[in-house]
Amino acid sequence: MSDHDFSGVDWQTARYDDKEFTPGDPYEVARLGKRISDTARLIEEQAAKLNNLVDGNGWDSDAGREFTRKTGETVKLLAQSHRRYAAAGAALGSSVPYEPVADQVRENWATALGHAQNRVRTALRRAAAADTDSRTYQRQLDQHPSGDDTHPDKQRLKRQKEASDGELDAAKRELRAALDYRDTQAGYAARTIRDAVDHDGLKDPEHHWWDHWKDWVADVGHWAGVAAAVLGVLALALSWVPVLGEVLGALALIASVVALVCDTVSALDGKGTWLDVAVDAVGVLSFGAGRILGTTAREAATAARGASAVKDLQLAREIGLNPTAARELAETVNGVRPGEIGKALSEGPARLLPRMRSVVKESLNLKAFATDIRDAPAAHAAAKAFAESAPELSEIADSSFKTMAGQAKALYYGSQVLPLLAGWSNLAPAHSGEPWATGPNLLQDVKEIPGVGAGGTPFYNWHWSTGG
Repeated sequence: MSDHDFSGVDWQTARYDDKEFTPGDPYEVARLGKRISDTARLIEEQAAKLNNLVDGNGWDSDAGREFTRKTGETVKLLAQSHRRYAAAGAALGSSVPYEPVADQVRENWATALGHAQNRVRTALRRAAAADTDSRTYQRQLDQHPSGDDTHPDKQRLKRQKEASDGELDAAKRELRAALDYRDTQAGYAARTIRDAVDHDGLKDPEHHWWDHWKDWVADVGHWAGVAAAVLGVLALALSWVPVLGEVLGALALIASVVALVCDTVSALDGKGTWLDVAVDAVGVLSFGAGRILGTTAREAATAARGASAVKDLQLAREIGLNPTAARELAETVNGVRPGEIGKALSEGPARLLPRMRSVVKESLNLKAFATDIRDAPAAHAAAKAFAESAPELSEIADSSFKTMAGQAKALYYGSQVLPLLAGWSNLAPAHSGEPWATGPNLLQDVKEIPGVGAGGTPFYNWHWSTGG
């Protein structure tokens, strides 16, 4: 049974064709059904004429036999089409009875809709009358001069109001029954048409997964982008964990490359945009930029400590310490290994910003990521030991290397965070019901700008924006 409670319905203004009752025009349904049935008869007539055309003599030749074969195939298709149209026409119906009909197990949809609307009209009139009576009796009760609820007049009014409320409930039950009837008959009609379409032999042959490879590529690209975003964040957050940080970084790079390849295919097909490809390319290049900028920051920090040690060495000599004591003091204060002040300075970076060629090389250098994973335990142990003895950059003397180290650190985090944020913002849901976090699609409005949201292959399926 239906679960309609009709809360909020104004029974005085409710119409049978309101959306919560029985919308639709059964006569329009019947007209459509008649057109479809007429089409079915026309198809049947043409099939019969084709059969008669090849049913005579004089076709005993190669050309005649080929014509007969082709005609037979056409007749078969026409017969299949006839079954589809005939079933649809019968399910919809071609007329609406003037006289009320009784509930039947199965009716055509035009008849069923007309009957359901008649039942709803009757129930709504009954409900409106009962609602009016109930309001009238309630108003009389509210305005009754006697304050005694046992007063005979008030008792009579209560009984009358209860009877009116019962009549309204009965009208609601009739409405529910009419709507159940409508839904049942609509289901019959829909199933009849669907069964005819599914079993008339005209449906496309069974598809294989490779028939939808473009959709499959788009889905793989989407989920690779989701994986790249998640792994990239984890790699950045857990970079201090030996091996795990390097492994997460390598996996994020692989996912980014997969997303770039898939989105490029989708952009060529017109399903995606070249903005998607650009965002993916920036994400891939960010790994190379991160590796170079991270190395630059470490080298600059080492050189900054060396430069600070030189200043402290000069200061120690000025206050009278001998050369050996002054050097040891400068090395200890600045966290430089004994005898390596010169080496620290010599290892300073030649430049801060990397060249694009180096960034691309490092982005696609999977061997370098494998080396990082292999050397991660030793590198993290050395970094931990150095961190325990070396002062923070803020604690050492100012130098150009110190400035460079701070800039490289800021650029490193920017090279990772901004592409990750852009890639995540560009993720669009692959299917309905997908969590918002895996497809926020925040750049959709940008893609509707002509040129920015372009996609496809020039002179084939090119379009200027997703909105075009």
